[in-house]
Amino acid sequence: MAVSQIKNTAKSCYFLSKEKEKLEKEIAEKQARLEEVNAQYDEYQAPIKRMTGGYTTNELLDRQVVDTGKVDKDGRPIKVTNYVLKYPDTIVPPTEEAEPTAVPEEAVAAPEEPEPADPAI
Repeated sequence: MAVSQIKNTAKSCYFLSKEKEKLEKEIAEKQARLEEVNAQYDEYQAPIKRMTGGYTTNELLDRQVVDTGKVDKDGRPIKVTNYVLKYPDTIVPPTEEAEPTAVPEEAVAAPEEPEPADPAI
């Protein structure tokens, strides 16, 4: 009787085991795609991370979609996408006008005067 119970359980679980195999295959495919996307994302974000000390654009910016109040020829609203800094005073260093640096007079050489041309030639 133990063998018949095993066979009945196998019959009952057959569809679940097929579903499990299908899902595991999909997960493996999605995982491979995720690794590809992460590699591309990291390549795009690398210069920003170097500039900001490790922050990505997602950590620095908020994406805001604003309705302009206008509609296109099909009657759909026209929207504008803006990216706004989340922490404008802390992450991005303030830009300051650089004052011209004074050059000591000793460092500036007087222009050499050309020698007069020989009138005999």
